[in-house]
Amino acid sequence: MSARRLAILSAWVTLLGGIGTGYAQTNLGDLRDAPSGKFTQPDFDLLWAAVDEVSRTKEKGATRTWKNEATGSGGTIKLLNVFTSTTGQDCRRLRIDNYAKSLKGSSKQIVCLGDDGKWILDADARPAPKPKT
Repeated sequence: MSARRLAILSAWVTLLGGIGTGYAQTNLGDLRDAPSGKFTQPDFDLLWAAVDEVSRTKEKGATRTWKNEATGSGGTIKLLNVFTSTTGQDCRRLRIDNYAKSLKGSSKQIVCLGDDGKWILDADARPAPKPKT
């Protein structure tokens, strides 16, 4: 995994950990209580594979589940929306539900297809306006 992808994935998974409002108000706070704070590299690999799989569909409502039997971590990825961004990228809005042992978290994230064919987090992506008829 490239250093850039690992950095993006790490930032992205931090957001996916279900960090509450209190943590957000304190600069994302302490990740010990977020599921992603307990994830191992194999957990991240399984999570990313599920994100990739569901993001490659254009089926709203499609879901993929991941689970690492060795660590007890897992989650579900649901495709909420498919859109082309204002910059022309192919994007997806996802609902991410993760758990690690007794910790649970949920969030909604946007991923867009990068030039390298991999989905990356893009919190700033917005749908392009519909063409006027």
